[in-house]
Amino acid sequence: MKTRSSSSSGSRPRSWAPFRLTLTGGTRHLRIIWKNLLVLLAVLLVGGWFALAGGLYFFVKYRQGFPEVRYRQMLFIFMPSQRKAYEVGRGNYMVEKAKEYIREGEWGKALPSLRIGVAKAPGNREGRLLLAQFYLAARRPELARDLLVEGLPEKVTDADTDYLKTLFTFLFQQQQDDAVVALTGRLLRGQTEPTPLNRLIALAHATAAYYRGNYDEAEDILTTFELSRMRDGILLNARIAWERGQRDQALAILRELSRQIPTDEEVYGQLVTYLRDASQESELRQTSLLRQLAYPDRPRPRIDLLYVYDKEKDKTRVQTTIDDIFRDFPENTETLLALADFAANTGRPELARRVLDHCRARNLNWEGAALMTVEAYVVAKEYRQALATVQKLLADNPEWSTRYASVFNGLQAIANYGIGETGPAYAFLKNFLNQSSVRAENLVAVSNRLVTVGAKSEAREVLVHAVQSDPLNQAALSGLVKLDIELGQTGELAGSIRKLLKMRKPPVAVLQSAYDTLGGDRFLFAPDQAAILDEIATYLKNADRQKS
Repeated sequence: MKTRSSSSSGSRPRSWAPFRLTLTGGTRHLRIIWKNLLVLLAVLLVGGWFALAGGLYFFVKYRQGFPEVRYRQMLFIFMPSQRKAYEVGRGNYMVEKAKEYIREGEWGKALPSLRIGVAKAPGNREGRLLLAQFYLAARRPELARDLLVEGLPEKVTDADTDYLKTLFTFLFQQQQDDAVVALTGRLLRGQTEPTPLNRLIALAHATAAYYRGNYDEAEDILTTFELSRMRDGILLNARIAWERGQRDQALAILRELSRQIPTDEEVYGQLVTYLRDASQESELRQTSLLRQLAYPDRPRPRIDLLYVYDKEKDKTRVQTTIDDIFRDFPENTETLLALADFAANTGRPELARRVLDHCRARNLNWEGAALMTVEAYVVAKEYRQALATVQKLLADNPEWSTRYASVFNGLQAIANYGIGETGPAYAFLKNFLNQSSVRAENLVAVSNRLVTVGAKSEAREVLVHAVQSDPLNQAALSGLVKLDIELGQTGELAGSIRKLLKMRKPPVAVLQSAYDTLGGDRFLFAPDQAAILDEIATYLKNADRQKS
């Protein structure tokens, strides 16, 4: 009996209950089995954690709208690697959501999504670039600059090439040349090997130095990294030579480079520009003719020849070239628009109207040609015909009163000033300046036209508006300085000149004129006269030193 009882007791299944109730002497006792209790707590803890992770997973995925979340990220969220993976994934997702908002035109939702996305996923360069565009639109270029620079690793590799190109392009557009020099100086510290990556960085450094008139520094960088034998370096050397006043050397460099890479449009364009500036019409004509013969399918040489023939007053060749363009490029909208632009710039309304009629007849885009027809009448000083053409275009196309409001207001202001109708002219000018979408380049163009009709005070008002809308527009600021000197406006002259001195290669002719004029009795009591004269003299002296 004892043996059987012992066997029965040994076969009893093991209990995992953490508590056991026993009866001793008629008294009940609760006994805690600590080992079982600890096991149970561990199981509950693990199960609870899995359940909590599941809850978090579904909450993040469905309530917070992050479908790319992974369950293991929630399960091991306490681990730095998994938490980082989750944050980066969420950041990338927010950038994608921002792109959707942008496509839908919901800019207000896109901006916070981009901010969160870039903060959580610093390596998302597409997000950085998009956010930088928002900052630029908000006129916060310094935020855009810092954002893009922060996206660059301490040590760059070939994989960063495209981002570097984008970054340098942005900085140059914002005239952040000093920032380029500082950044490239850090990246090139201790580097002299002319690798493709180092050459890219060095070219940016040399270009920034060139923009600031530091020609010796630019040439040293080009030599160190053997850029003087490469296309971009050679082109920059030509520009440096030109700025130093070594025009023959610059032209010789460009002629040789054009011979080596004859298909390069930028090299050809730079050579043509310098030949035109140097008044070397004979070589300009020959260069354009040879290029036309070599590449008959390219319209640029023919447009260049038109300007040459116009300057030489060769009406026969002008007409022949125009007819050839219509014959050889009848469907090329870009070429026809360039021809209409030539008509507008040289005051040929009959040619502009011919382009307009041609485009209409062939169902090509003709709106640009229509606008240039009005401008051609203005340049030709046929102001009443310009106004009549505007009225006809608006009557036929009522939607243009909104679509091209700034263009028509500007042209009608000029035309009315041209015929002495100052009341309507100023009303149109006010409407023109109230348009928020007018670019500084267009403001400068209208200002120049206003000067030609004798409305200098109004032209100055337009330039003030241009400088306010685009403080980096050097043409606007230079024009404002010139007009202030002509009109005797001294109130803001010193400030404008100081801003101009901080820009890229301020026009020496404008500064020299300002120096000569401010030194006269007329400006004896101009604010800061002595100080600004010293600053101009210092700049001109340094500019002369760089040229030598």
